This record gives sequence, C-alpha cells and structure tokens, in this order.
Amino acid sequence: MQRMRVGAIDIGSNSVRLLVADVDGRGEGPGSVETVARAGEICRLGRGIGRSGAIVEDLAQRAGGLAAEFVRRARALGARHIVLGATAAIRNAANGTEVAEIIERRAGLPVRVLSGDQEARLVYRSVVLGLGAKASRSACIVFDIGGGSTEVVSGVGAGAGRWTSLPFGAVSLTEAFLHTNPPADHEVAALRDEVRREVMHGCASMPERVPLLAGVGGTVTVLAALDRGIEAYDPSLLEGRSVRRDRLTELVARIVGAPHEERMGWPIIGEGRADIVAAGALAVEILVERFPSAGLVCSTQGLRYGLVRIAAEELRAAAEARD
Repeated sequence: MQRMRVGAIDIGSNSVRLLVADVDGRGEGPGSVETVARAGEICRLGRGIGRSGAIVEDLAQRAGGLAAEFVRRARALGARHIVLGATAAIRNAANGTEVAEIIERRAGLPVRVLSGDQEARLVYRSVVLGLGAKASRSACIVFDIGGGSTEVVSGVGAGAGRWTSLPFGAVSLTEAFLHTNPPADHEVAALRDEVRREVMHGCASMPERVPLLAGVGGTVTVLAALDRGIEAYDPSLLEGRSVRRDRLTELVARIVGAPHEERMGWPIIGEGRADIVAAGALAVEILVERFPSAGLVCSTQGLRYGLVRIAAEELRAAAEARD
C-alpha cells in the first residue's frame, strides 16, 4: 500500500468536480497527494434553493449524470476506491435526501452528505497541506467560497481550530442581490452589507489577523489568474500565489464593473462562471477586509483533496482488515 490510486467527486452547489490522485499510503500521516487528473463541470445544483427551498429535478439528474461520467473516468484511470461528497446544496435542500438518491442510482456509489463541520475541516487540512512549509507551522485562516455556503476556519498548521459555515455563496448572493448588468451601485452596497453582517457575526470568535490568509474555490482562482495575467487554468501557476490587498481591490472593481458579456469573453472565467463571479469577488473582498494580511494566498487544493485522503485511508483500512 505504498501508493494508492483513488478518486474523489465533489458535488457542490455550482459545479461537480473530479480528482484522481496517487496517495502515499506509508506511515500514519495524511500522505502526500500526486494529482493524476482533475476535471469539473458547471451544474448549478443550488440554483433557486433560496426561493423554493428545493433542488429541481433536471438539475439533480444533471448532477447524477456528471457524477456517473466522473466515476467512469476515475475507474478508467485505475482508481481503486472513489468517494463522493456533497455539500451545501444537498445539505440544505428540503429534498436533499431524494437528490442524493438520484445521484447514487446514476453513479452507482453512495453519496456522503457532509456536515458543515466536516466540509470546513477537510478543506482547511487540504489547503494547509497543499501549501506546504509556509503554512505548516503558521497560524492560518482558510476560507472556501462555494455556490451556496462559505466555510471559514482558523487554526495552526494542519490542525483546525474554530470554524463557521456562512450561509452565502457566489450563486446564492447573485440570485439574492445582483439583478442588473453590470450590477447597480445599490445592489453592490446591499450585497456588501449582507456579507459584512454575516462575516462579522459568524467570525466574531476568530483572530483579528493571522500571518496567513488563504482562499480556495473558483472565485479565488479567477482573482489569482487575473493577477498573474494567465488565460488558461493551470494549478501549478496559481497554487500559493499571493494577491496583494491593493491589487485585489483593483481586480474586484474590474470584475464588478464589467458587463456579463465582457466577463464571458475572459478565457479564465468563461460562460459557466461569468454571471456569479462578481458576487463571489465582492464576498472575497469582505473576508480580506475582516482578516487583514499582506495578501490573499490562492489554494487550488480544496475539498476534493480531503476526500481523496479519506478514500486512501479507507482503502488502506480495508487491505489491513483482509490481512
């Protein structure tokens, strides 16, 4: 069990994402992760939940189809164990259990609906381990802006401490506040007020500032890519990239001020994220305001990396039980 090829599928509020990786199975630690393949498709599973409280049938079926295709890909690449994890959309929807069952039938594997605590701790650990030495002994704040929720965790090194799951994400904020193109000043102001209120309340027990502030998720990678001036997503160019606070303010203003059609033409954003990136960027700006630091560090190793470590741990445990 020196190297285990495993897979993880993250079923989020905005997208479904695949990771196939080789995980070091030696020792008792978390194990190093070597990426074999990554993929992601926009699904918008969380669309409309704020209004109806439920996930619509066609989106559930689309998520199930994507999960099934990603399971096939992972197995074709040699993954011996695959973990499917679902987050805020299924966790919060009134029909979340039924949607999970639809995905399970399509994919042929169980769906684990993660609690806010599980999601936050898995993301924190993945980000810190991915950043390596710069984070291994540092006090850290890690946040993950998804489509329907935002997890914020404080800790030291890989050990997570306090956490909170804030009830907003790029999809839900867009649906609630941003209705004109580009967003009107009063819409932006209302969104900022709501996010600031939730952050100030939800993060009240967290440190005022830490040496390392890191973010994960599509919005953060867009900001880091724009800062670096690249047009195609390349994790090797973005992992650990620090965006200065003044530069971040400029980038958020650029995104929010651009019409939807212009944002769609930016290769790093594309059609699937162009309509929600403004809300996500505004939320990032408020989080950076709450946790002042020299810059925001971009992580590309979010929940999927935590799930593949779980897959590897389970595979190793099964092998040891057989022995």
